[in-house]
Amino acid sequence: MDTPTDPHVKHQNEPLSLRRRWAVLAICASALFLVGLDTTIVTVALPHISDGLSVGDARMAWVVDAYTVPFASLLITAGALADRFGRRRVFRTGLVIFGLASLACAVAPSAELLITARIVQGTGASMLTPVALAIVVNAMPDPRERARAIGVWGAMFGMSMAAGPVTGGLLVTAFDWRAVFWMNGPLVLTTLLLVSLVVPESRSTRPRHLDIPGQVLLILILATTVMILIEGPSATGTWWTSPTTLTGCVILLLTAAGFHHVEKRRREPLVDPELFRIPAFTGAIISAIVVFAGFSLTLLSTTLLLQNTLGWSPVATGAATLPMAAGVLVFAPLSGRVVGDSGPRVPLLAAGACLVLGGVLLLVFTVATQGRASRSC
Repeated sequence: MDTPTDPHVKHQNEPLSLRRRWAVLAICASALFLVGLDTTIVTVALPHISDGLSVGDARMAWVVDAYTVPFASLLITAGALADRFGRRRVFRTGLVIFGLASLACAVAPSAELLITARIVQGTGASMLTPVALAIVVNAMPDPRERARAIGVWGAMFGMSMAAGPVTGGLLVTAFDWRAVFWMNGPLVLTTLLLVSLVVPESRSTRPRHLDIPGQVLLILILATTVMILIEGPSATGTWWTSPTTLTGCVILLLTAAGFHHVEKRRREPLVDPELFRIPAFTGAIISAIVVFAGFSLTLLSTTLLLQNTLGWSPVATGAATLPMAAGVLVFAPLSGRVVGDSGPRVPLLAAGACLVLGGVLLLVFTVATQGRASRSC
């Protein structure tokens, strides 16, 4: 509960100035950019990490997913912690964890330690995205100003994920793969200083209760799913009949059933199962999963194809994603305006058509370039 003796917990009743509100947005958006950047920046560096640590493709896939699994699964709990203990406090804690884990990644002598550090890095990142958004929403009580801020927010995250491969390519070429993690140090320190100077403390007057059993089961569900997808193809025998896949599927079914059982009986569940009875909610969740899975797989497979098969440099590989970054920069702000004017149907139909067209063009490009590569050998 907010106390009047705490000088930092005050702006819920005292509006911030216009300049300070947008300064808060800029600081929180920069942290979001850092989180999104680290989701994809490592992709271009994977072939060099593989050579430097002498490991195969399966371990390299874990370098990517060891970050995204804790990041995705801890978002709701991080938001609940921020509502209870203070958003600025949790935000700064997340920055410290993220920064220290980045330094651990930069000096990791083995793939196992790198993967462990990436897990910690993803945990820190999970404290940044939802908490930063809550800080922005709390700082901007006017609905129209808040809508503009959230539009900037969404564009920043999309730009960060698209800019990751370009930034990674430049750093790997200029230095080595460890530079993609070293760069986080000064950025985190700068953000920490600005947060301390500009961002006021705030918390919810009615914080959610933590759902520890549900959180543990959700982590197991996501980790098991990723394990099946990564380790299954490299196991002995056919992927869908290998012991790794079959064991993983049994664990996944049991944990999913346990998660549903636990959440149905919680007064404040981590994920309310009743929400999935709403077609719009379920459709949006499925669409988001498909889009982000396709985005991540496209980046990973394209990077391996261009560098390992076609011999492209890291800079050229990163530059190949520039059209995607430009598309996000141009259309992310426009989509929010179109949704506000005419609803989500037209943007969703246009997005689906663009995804299909882009997938077909990538497939044609892949077949053509692989054919030329094989003829040149």
